[in-house]
Amino acid sequence: MPELGDAIKITVTDVTAAMPSREWGTPAIVGESTYVTKGTPKLYYSLADVKTDHGTGSDISVAAAALFAQGCRKLYVVAIDAAVAGTPTADEVAAALNTLTPYASEKLIHGVCLAGITTSALLAKLKTFADANNVIFTATNAPGDSVTTISTTAASLSSGNGFYLAHADSDTTEDVSAAALGVLMTLRPWNTTFWRYINVAVNEYFAPGDVPTLEAAKVNVITNRVDRVNRISNALTLSGSPKFIDVTRTKYYAVTAIQDSVASLRLRMAKLPYTPAGLDYVRGAIAQALEGMVRSGALHSYTIAMPAFEDIPDADKANRVLQNVNINAALAGDIHTFDLNLTVSV
Repeated sequence: MPELGDAIKITVTDVTAAMPSREWGTPAIVGESTYVTKGTPKLYYSLADVKTDHGTGSDISVAAAALFAQGCRKLYVVAIDAAVAGTPTADEVAAALNTLTPYASEKLIHGVCLAGITTSALLAKLKTFADANNVIFTATNAPGDSVTTISTTAASLSSGNGFYLAHADSDTTEDVSAAALGVLMTLRPWNTTFWRYINVAVNEYFAPGDVPTLEAAKVNVITNRVDRVNRISNALTLSGSPKFIDVTRTKYYAVTAIQDSVASLRLRMAKLPYTPAGLDYVRGAIAQALEGMVRSGALHSYTIAMPAFEDIPDADKANRVLQNVNINAALAGDIHTFDLNLTVSV
C-alpha cells in the first residue's frame, strides 16, 4: 500500500496565483517600473513574467499581484516613461494611458488602474481616459489618509465609470485599487460588489460611523464586519448616476453583446437585404443578445424599436446605413438593503 504522500501529490503554488476565474473583463495597469520599454502595452498571463520584466518590488508588480490574487488570468501593463523616477507628471501619466486607447476601442481591455498612484491630479487623468473610452477605473487612498481627504479626492473624480475603494490600513503595502479592479473583472457585469470578498491583506478598518460618511461621498470601503472576512461594503460609482457600478458594466456588456450578435448575423449572410425582411433579421439578432442577458439574470425586460421601412430616408438606403434603432433595457437589480417589520409576541 503506497504512503499517503505517494498516492496523493499536491503541488503548492504562491498565494497570489489564485484559482483562475472566468473573466468578464480584462484589466490594464499603468505605473512605474524598471522595464526598459516604456509606453507600450504588453499582455501578461503570469505574475512571474510581470516580475521578470518590471522588477519584483515595482509598483506594477505589486498591482499585478493584487489582480492575479483575485483570480484574473491575464492583464495588460504599460510602464510610464517618467523623466524623474517616483514622480511622474500628469502629462506622463496621460501619455501612458493614451497608448491603451486602441485596446479600449477594440474591447481588449475593460478596466484600468494606476499602480501605486493615489494623488488626485494623476487620478484625474485616469478618469479622463476612462470616460473617453468607456472603461471602468478604480482608485484608492494612500495609507493613513483621513476620511475628509478621501471624500475630497473622490468628489474630484465624479464619474459613472469610477469605483473608489477606500481602506483604513495605515501601513499596508498592497495595491487596493488593483485588487478592486480584479474583483470587478472576475464578476459578471450585472453582479454587484456589495459584500463581495476581496483577497487583500488589509487588517485595519474604518470606525462604524465613518462608513456612512464615506458612502455618502460615493466611496466604497473594505470592511470585515459581516463575517470578519475582508469584503467590499458597497457597489457605488463615483458619480451617483448611475448609482451602482454593475449598471455601468452591464450597459457596456450589452453594447458588446449586441455588436457581436449583429456582426455574426452579417457574417452568416452573403447579403443582408435592405428590406422589411432584412430589418426583421436585424431585430432578431439584437433580441438574441438581449434574450441571453434576460436568461442570465442581467436584464428584467427590454424593448426594440425599429424604424418603419417606408420611413427610412432614401439617402440612408442608398448609403446602406441603418439608423435610429432604439433599444430600452431594464436591469434586473440586486437587493442590498432590507427594511423589515418584525412583531414578536409571546
